[in-house]
Amino acid sequence: MKRGAVQASPTFKEAARKACVPMTAGKGAVKAQYRAAILTSKNVRVVGSVDMDTAYCAAEPNSARWDYGLGLGLGNGAEWVCWVEPHPASSTSQVAKILAKLDWLEAKLLQPAFADFAQLTRQAKLNQSLVYVWLYEGANRISANSREARALALRGVALPKRQVSF
Repeated sequence: MKRGAVQASPTFKEAARKACVPMTAGKGAVKAQYRAAILTSKNVRVVGSVDMDTAYCAAEPNSARWDYGLGLGLGNGAEWVCWVEPHPASSTSQVAKILAKLDWLEAKLLQPAFADFAQLTRQAKLNQSLVYVWLYEGANRISANSREARALALRGVALPKRQVSF
């Protein structure tokens, strides 16, 4: 590549292919019970999704695996990824489980096969988009001013949400 040339950002589809994680169009990789909790504006579309938990269940059965990656895009072709984890928030002890899942995901993003996903994750941060989202159903015991909320914020995880909108 020439000096000063701008490298095009990868697409979500390319990132999934290089990481050998099956991609599904739209929110198809997300379990049906969670799809309605993922909303988009008229300017943003879900270009695809991956189920990381299922993809690595056999190879890493004892790992705390993150569940989903969503490829988001604008009409101009710009794409980024948001990582979504549906998980109970009924106890503050769940924060440690979410952070363990984040550790697993961040380790994946450091692997060469996941370089495009890592770039799309950085792009989400540049777009000031949510990057790591914890979806919950039922009760939420993680208060906004708690020690647990601060631990999540330090790692870039949003407080648990019933739904997320892009």
